[in-house]
Amino acid sequence: MDLTCQSSGPSRWERLGLVVAAAVVLLFGAVVVWRGAFLQVRRTDLGVFLRAAWAVRSGADVYGITDDKGLPYNYPLLLAILLTPLADPPPGVDMAGTIPFGLKVGLWYLFSVTILVLAIHLLANALTDTIPDLAQGIGPPRSRRWWGLRVLPVLACLPAIGQGLGLGQVNVLWLALTCGMAVALLRGQSLRAGLWLAGAVCLKVLPIFLVLYPLWRRDLRCLGGLTLGLVVGLGVVPVAALGPSRALDCSRTWIEVMLLPAFGRGHDRSREADLLGITKTNNQALMPVLHKTLNLRLNRDKIPTEVASGVRLAHWLIGGSLTLTTLLASGWHRPRSPHADLLLLGLLNINMLLLSPAGHNHYLLLLVLPAMGLLAASLQPAVPPHLASWLRLFLIVNPIVSVLPMFENLRIVHDIGLAMYCGIFLWFLGVLTLRRLRHSSPLAGSVGALRPAA
Repeated sequence: MDLTCQSSGPSRWERLGLVVAAAVVLLFGAVVVWRGAFLQVRRTDLGVFLRAAWAVRSGADVYGITDDKGLPYNYPLLLAILLTPLADPPPGVDMAGTIPFGLKVGLWYLFSVTILVLAIHLLANALTDTIPDLAQGIGPPRSRRWWGLRVLPVLACLPAIGQGLGLGQVNVLWLALTCGMAVALLRGQSLRAGLWLAGAVCLKVLPIFLVLYPLWRRDLRCLGGLTLGLVVGLGVVPVAALGPSRALDCSRTWIEVMLLPAFGRGHDRSREADLLGITKTNNQALMPVLHKTLNLRLNRDKIPTEVASGVRLAHWLIGGSLTLTTLLASGWHRPRSPHADLLLLGLLNINMLLLSPAGHNHYLLLLVLPAMGLLAASLQPAVPPHLASWLRLFLIVNPIVSVLPMFENLRIVHDIGLAMYCGIFLWFLGVLTLRRLRHSSPLAGSVGALRPAA
């Protein structure tokens, strides 16, 4: 989509492209339902969540029960509790009164697409409402740039988004919750931002990494919202739904099977094959990429399953250095601006993915956040024009690189982590832009004055 003309609407071909995109979403949804419910083996991970929801409702072991493919539930209790209306009983159990599984898959797909569209739209609105220069550069609603701000970041991450939707995963919800946090930060609603972050943590735990944002910004209201949300989501709701004793037992089991193994502790290895195994999955996080790159000469089944201490140390040193660089680029004493806040949050998401013990391809849909922040920056006079050229390169290359690791026979693409390096490239652009924003005091001052009170 050409963004050079700010006031004109999309061309006839671009409008046709939007119609075709809507049709593709519907067609893809039909394929997702067919693969997820009507094949001999269900090609969806939704069954994992709905089977855990049945365990919550029936009193079975939430972390011991598996779906029809033998996959266990790995997340905190809140998601399984919220999905109890769609609970999927195991084979042999009376299914009277339950919704057909195909309808459940369709409803989950429709829900995921809806919250994706809504989250992107609200984030784009928050950007233009709080950054005057950007609102002028975007032009009127439904102009070419208005559409571009919403469509281009999604297109850049479309393979990861499509994979998450196709698998029935929760990562689109994860992205939506993170966008909710970003919208709240842009509008100066720190307490609400903390609550959105708590929702993401209660869903996947990994977003607890983003607590670095309120800590670095000394944002006590955001920390308060996070604490309140975690108490409710991880404590009050599970206790109310399962009872104190069962909730405590389930939480203890989750720590043993997930949390400790994620940090290389404990003795339970039941989650390695489908999630935490360093060579078992197409992991695009920093440590598995380094490990597999150093062992490229070996067949995959011969690669050591234990990571060398030197690789583990390099993982933490590199990831920690990139994270510290992100924080320093945003400044410590600099007056806050909405755009700098969004970029800081987006870049911390990249740092989080690099340091994650499990970095599946579909996790990379979180790049939508920094991509939108950089696209907005490229439309402002305070940022040099060459940013747009480098960002255009990312928007073109990232979808291609993201598709390649999805093919099992492209071993080299998996193992050297091309998709991960595209994320690092976007991070590099973001750091440079953050540094530029630090030296554009008029922008920081003008937008800071417009932020509503929390």
